[in-house]
Amino acid sequence: MVLYRKYRPQKLSELDSSAVRESLTRIFSSSFMPHAFLFSGSRGTGKTSAARIIAKILNCEEATGNREQVTNNKKKEEKDKKAVSQTDGKTDVSIEPCNKCSACLSITEGSNLDVFEIDAASNRGIEEIRDLREKIRLAPVSGKYKVYIIDEVHMLTNEAFNALLKTLEEPPQHAVFILATTEPEKLPLTIISRCIRINFQKASSEEISNCLSRVISGEKLELTEEALRLIAASADGSFRDATKILEQAVAENALTEEKLKVLLGKQNISPEKFLQLIGKKDTKVLLEEIIKMGQSGANFRLFTEDILHLLHDLLVAQFGIDKNKVSAEMVDKFSKNDLSFLIKLFSRVYLELRGASIPQLPLELAIVEWCEK
Repeated sequence: MVLYRKYRPQKLSELDSSAVRESLTRIFSSSFMPHAFLFSGSRGTGKTSAARIIAKILNCEEATGNREQVTNNKKKEEKDKKAVSQTDGKTDVSIEPCNKCSACLSITEGSNLDVFEIDAASNRGIEEIRDLREKIRLAPVSGKYKVYIIDEVHMLTNEAFNALLKTLEEPPQHAVFILATTEPEKLPLTIISRCIRINFQKASSEEISNCLSRVISGEKLELTEEALRLIAASADGSFRDATKILEQAVAENALTEEKLKVLLGKQNISPEKFLQLIGKKDTKVLLEEIIKMGQSGANFRLFTEDILHLLHDLLVAQFGIDKNKVSAEMVDKFSKNDLSFLIKLFSRVYLELRGASIPQLPLELAIVEWCEK
């Protein structure tokens, strides 16, 4: 089993995104039960994991019983203001799934008959949504709720959205929808307005490190702090990408910082040093470094992406934002106009690298253009 699936969070408390974890805990600890969620965020940030945990909470016998107790407590507090003041309105009841009952185990295995995971990219037409509307009226087979997880929901056609909207407006009591998307701006406002929206932001380095620590501990791996930080920085805010990098590092026995740099194509000049040379407009040295990178098989798109991230950090630091991310020396090296020019230049390079016949040529041309500016 791949590491990402093996160590996928199975409880709310195991979700690596603290903001999402706190949001869902508040919702399920209240007496309010949404019938539709919208999970929006970039890939690998835990949307599907969170959706499956919700499916467990709704159908787990133990969690369902606890949730009913929470609801009864809330109703009692609303009627008895004095009781609320004495207890501060707090309840000490767990709403976590047990992960032991048949419902929890079948959801984990992907075989539960009341939980439907639909890929909207391949089931995007009106006929598929009409079929869903017909079947959703039927009672759950064994659980309390039917849970429909629609991934990449922005891929649905306009006709399919219109059909889905009717169901979202008047869903049966036993149905809960979880819509997941990486492009929420493509969803009709009518759909968004019917959902409780939770944004899955890109993971911080600390959150990714916590996620990887669970894997490292479970697999009894030995990984240096420097290597862990390098993986976290290379994952671009994705828990899944970070775990895949770790998995490849384990397979290739590259668990040290030096070996990881070779694996990730980062054994050459660092983006920071490269940007310092750009500041000096040292054309010859810059071109020599690019040639070395080409000879070692470096990924120029990844390198250019790192440069763009650094330029972005320098730009916002010019306005006093997140100044601790970059050195004061680097901030003073470029003017706002220089940074604007370089960002546009390397953004163009990033696009051109995709179809370049000579991998390093777009980067070399950009360096010559900058140095002769």
